[in-house]
Amino acid sequence: MADTTDDLETLETINIYLIGDKEEIGKGITLIDACFREKIVGIIRKKALSANEHDLLDIYQDVMLSILKCATKNLYNPDVQKLEGFIYTVAYRRAAQWVRDKCRIKEKYSIDQLIESTQQIICDSKYDEPWQAAQLEEKRALILANIRRLVSGLKPRQRQVGEIIIEHFPDLLSTPDIKEQILQRYGEDVSTVAVKRAIQEVLNKVKESLRISGYGDFIDD
Repeated sequence: MADTTDDLETLETINIYLIGDKEEIGKGITLIDACFREKIVGIIRKKALSANEHDLLDIYQDVMLSILKCATKNLYNPDVQKLEGFIYTVAYRRAAQWVRDKCRIKEKYSIDQLIESTQQIICDSKYDEPWQAAQLEEKRALILANIRRLVSGLKPRQRQVGEIIIEHFPDLLSTPDIKEQILQRYGEDVSTVAVKRAIQEVLNKVKESLRISGYGDFIDD
């Protein structure tokens, strides 16, 4: 807004509305939307660089809701804070919060995604997009390194399963296939139940090793 007489009067009107009753505060929010929308969106775009149009709308609505809450709870005092500064500060903080929330969600989703995908390879599942996205050589090497470190310390049956997984990784083996591999490689006709139990034990150890190693921080796909 330009610093003209009309603009100054509008700012004063908004200030009066924001310290009024519920109906007046609503009018103040409407005026803020009309007068400051472009500037607010600009602040959001600058802080939340990865936000798409849908995200921008969500953040903008959060900004307006935050201003409404501040006014309703008498947290805005026009005698000690300029209206523009108050609005722009709220916009920046809402955009910054969106970025922080997105980072936390992405980090959690990445480690959950990795663990789930590893489980699908060890158990009788099909490949899915998250696992395919993690098939870059460096990342796959880290997963294999975790499994290899585990193998020597596993119980005999679990070690057999781990060695078979490593040999065929990242190809998918079903429980019957692993059972057949144990028979061919080690001459042991193991029951399906025993094989499944060994697979699950290996899976649990792999998941724990991945968590401890902090591999989730490495995933950014």
